[in-house]
Amino acid sequence: MKKLVLLVLIILSIQLKAQEQPNKFDIRFGVGTSLLGSGDVITLNFENEVNYDISQYFASSFTLNYGRSNKNTDYPKSYIQLNLNIFISPFKNSKKNDFRIGTGFSYMNISEGYPDYGGCGTPPVPEPVSPLNNTIGINFIIEDTYLISERFLIGLKLFSQSYNSGDINSGILLKFGLVL
Repeated sequence: MKKLVLLVLIILSIQLKAQEQPNKFDIRFGVGTSLLGSGDVITLNFENEVNYDISQYFASSFTLNYGRSNKNTDYPKSYIQLNLNIFISPFKNSKKNDFRIGTGFSYMNISEGYPDYGGCGTPPVPEPVSPLNNTIGINFIIEDTYLISERFLIGLKLFSQSYNSGDINSGILLKFGLVL
């Protein structure tokens, strides 16, 4: 009976050890700024990202971004963006520090507002400036992430995106994350 109990405990401990695999998913939240359009519209950006570590050298991510600007433009602009990226870590992802370079595809929906005349008299009818613009593009990314504890990370992301409409979006984000 003692041998049976010992055998069951050993089998359970082997199963538990086998289930302790490193977490391959993490989520990241970023905030930063970018230059939109032809590089003259300053936007405030918010990013939500899910990452998957494929190996020590490769990773992929899916991001959802929101950006808004009231500066350097006649009309307020905002955008929603979806990105699918692949990264390579040339110095190997050590789990403590991960420097990576990436590229991927981007879909962006840009919305432009109209001037607010504040209800003074009859406002002139504004001409639409392309109130809704959907475009696809390609991403170029350089990112460095540092694991500050077992589950929390911080990072910096530099990116440039070129779209088939002729628009560009280049900027920098400070990111915070959680290993799942």
